[in-house]
Amino acid sequence: MSAKLLIVWDYDTALGQINSTFPYNFKYDPIYQEIENVEKILIKAKEINIKMTFACVGFAAEKGVMPFNNPDQIRKIHNEGHEIASHSWKHEWFPYLMDKQITKSLERSKYALEECLGLKNSVTGFVPPHSRPMSWYKKFSVSFGDRGFYPLHKGSDMGYVLKQLSALEYKWCRVLKNYKPVWKKFSGSSSEDMNFYKWETHDGIICVPQHYTGFDDFAQKYLEKAVEKNETLVIVGHPAALSRDKSESEIHFNKFMEIVKDKIDKGMLEVYTVTDYIKKYFK
Repeated sequence: MSAKLLIVWDYDTALGQINSTFPYNFKYDPIYQEIENVEKILIKAKEINIKMTFACVGFAAEKGVMPFNNPDQIRKIHNEGHEIASHSWKHEWFPYLMDKQITKSLERSKYALEECLGLKNSVTGFVPPHSRPMSWYKKFSVSFGDRGFYPLHKGSDMGYVLKQLSALEYKWCRVLKNYKPVWKKFSGSSSEDMNFYKWETHDGIICVPQHYTGFDDFAQKYLEKAVEKNETLVIVGHPAALSRDKSESEIHFNKFMEIVKDKIDKGMLEVYTVTDYIKKYFK
């Protein structure tokens, strides 16, 4: 047996960056850097013959003006064998959204991405923007950082979001690696661990655990542990972050990819898109 690795990219694109990292500090340079970084990622993936998942903001797939609309690059990602998933329509803060806004974002992003690719029912995955909500009331997990609370704001509950995804015929959703009851959040350590949280199905949606964000030393050790134990590891990255000197930097990414290639060459690791992994291994 061999370990399994899934790399999921949150491709925020221009509107996503404006709605998250740069709302009042707008500059074009980081937006174009992100586009260039996607090209670097595609080159690296081709070099070692792996496929990844790119969760894209649906607005970028619409016909329009660069860099806010970039359907050609989204088609290129797909044409090179990678999976396209939804990252919402405009990178909204879901815990603040009302019922109709949630439905419209999920519907429109799926529609725009599938129209861009020319393939109906090809977008089956969803990656919540900002990794929100962090609350899941069925699991007694409440995050005050969501700044919105159920039932006034239904988008503040992951359980509600999963039900809407199911109704719109999505198949999977990336979730935080675990949801702790509120009393455990204040009693345990908040430091990173190297557990391999298992995949679950709720309301017909396969929940993909988000094990770690970044490619730094911790991620590299996490991968080594996954190989040692023949586990499945889900690593998250942001193309924009390759240009920043943090855990997702280009230097860390290149080192991580060297380890990935070495493990693949030795027959110790397989790399999949989320949907391909689900089709082959998820029971």
